Amino acid sequence: MGVEPHEGHMRDLVLGLKYGKNRTFARVLAQVVIEATNWNEYQCDVVTWAPTTMKHQHERGMDHAELIARHVGVLLTLPTKRLLRRVTASSQTGLDRNQRLVSPEFVARPLGRQCNVLVIDDVVTTTATFRAAMSALINAGALSVTCVAPSRTV
Repeated sequence: MGVEPHEGHMRDLVLGLKYGKNRTFARVLAQVVIEATNWNEYQCDVVTWAPTTMKHQHERGMDHAELIARHVGVLLTLPTKRLLRRVTASSQTGLDRNQRLVSPEFVARPLGRQCNVLVIDDVVTTTATFRAAMSALINAGALSVTCVAPSRTV
């Protein structure tokens, strides 16, 4: 689920975090996720994120989705853990809808015990990233997976 349309101030916040390296925007985006979601509808035991490519992490000096997820975890008083590893190295930036639908791929850490996982990303465009993350986590033993991003283009 993407909370707010990816335009105006919301778009500026996401782009400012990703490309402007303004880490303070991660907290604002986490607050958007918290305030716009009815948490009574979801059961979550742990927060994780959809990791970006290693290339982007090195270029930006951070994984922006991780920063948002860590703030969400604090606000929900839930543990935040790296549960997903990105298998594909290609970026979705600049891809058309059909190309985005076939990537990315994730592998999840074995969960050890069944739990309900909250996955955070920055923007939902085609839902391909969330579907891939959900599949990997269910295969690793998650009872349920809830996916939320502060911004959506769909």
